[in-house]
Amino acid sequence: MMKSRNLFRKHFEENDYGQRKEDGLKLSTEEDGDDESDCLVEILDCINLYKRDPTKQEVSWEKYGQWRQEQKSRAARLEKQLKARWELEELIDEQLNSFHSHYNRAMVPNRLKDISQILMPKWAPTYELAAMSWLGDWRPSSILDLVLVLVRSSTSLQPSSSSPSPSATSFCGSDSPGAEKLLSQLINDIRIEETIIDEEMAEIQATCILHLPFGPMNIKPGGDGSALTCVQSVFKNIERVIIKAQKLRFKALELVLKKVLSPIDAAEFLVAFEEIQDMIHQFALNHRLPLKAS
Repeated sequence: MMKSRNLFRKHFEENDYGQRKEDGLKLSTEEDGDDESDCLVEILDCINLYKRDPTKQEVSWEKYGQWRQEQKSRAARLEKQLKARWELEELIDEQLNSFHSHYNRAMVPNRLKDISQILMPKWAPTYELAAMSWLGDWRPSSILDLVLVLVRSSTSLQPSSSSPSPSATSFCGSDSPGAEKLLSQLINDIRIEETIIDEEMAEIQATCILHLPFGPMNIKPGGDGSALTCVQSVFKNIERVIIKAQKLRFKALELVLKKVLSPIDAAEFLVAFEEIQDMIHQFALNHRLPLKAS
């Protein structure tokens, strides 16, 4: 009886140990599985943290080199435009220097007969003289009036949109309201100077008869001593007025080209100015008055 009881007890302890061992192994396996799952979650989080945004391009030397090449290409185009602008400004300066040389050296009377050639040039037809002649050439205020007309016409041609097309107007580069205001002031100032010159010339014309050799002031008994001196004095007065007129002409052109218009507009004005002069000349030639038969 005692022996059977011992065997039963031993069998129970072995089964209980085996069950506890199995439960322990199962518990350990579950804990290890939980730790492994936590580890996998942390790894995935790290991968997601450092994963690149698929919408962003990967930085590489190849892409950087491509970008640098694009920048060089754009810079080259800008340099080309700047070079063209510099060349345009040089051409405008060259044309302005040509006007300066013409008005201040070539068209200045050096001899008595030069005065008549400047005031009434033989190469200019009658209609051309009537249209544009003022002491030998264009009236300075007329030059400014021409620019003002061109600026106003360009303003009226601009579309209502805030960004007009460059081809919509000729004088698109200049600030039209500012240019128009400045031109109006310049025209007023130039006309005042023209009036002063006109008055000086009118005074010379009104009094020159008194200084001619046969004038009453030079008829003196006993000789003609100061006749040539009187003629030279009148000549000097007329020469001084013509020089003032030429300088005023150049001043008007210089103000327009340097102070009012942009380089592109200045170039367009010079082209238009030459074309208008040529049209007037051709019209005058085509309508030249026939010479009367002698």
